Amino acid sequence: GEPFHAVFIRAPWVERVGPDVSVLGEVKQGPAAGRIVAVRQGNLLATAFHPELTGDLRVHRFFVDMVRSARVEVER
Repeated sequence: GEPFHAVFIRAPWVERVGPDVSVLGEVKQGPAAGRIVAVRQGNLLATAFHPELTGDLRVHRFFVDMVRSARVEVER
């Protein structure tokens, strides 16, 4: 999607990912360009930034959708 303004507070980034990990976000500009800051592996979601500190709800919606999907899988 569109770029996401992220707020970092001494957060580390992801150095490398395995074959089952999806990279969801990377820094696009500046000295940290190319650093991985959001990943997903199955039902796990990790971010190196604080999405709750912005008005952008995309990460929260994505997480809620993940939970709903997992719940449907469990109920089957």
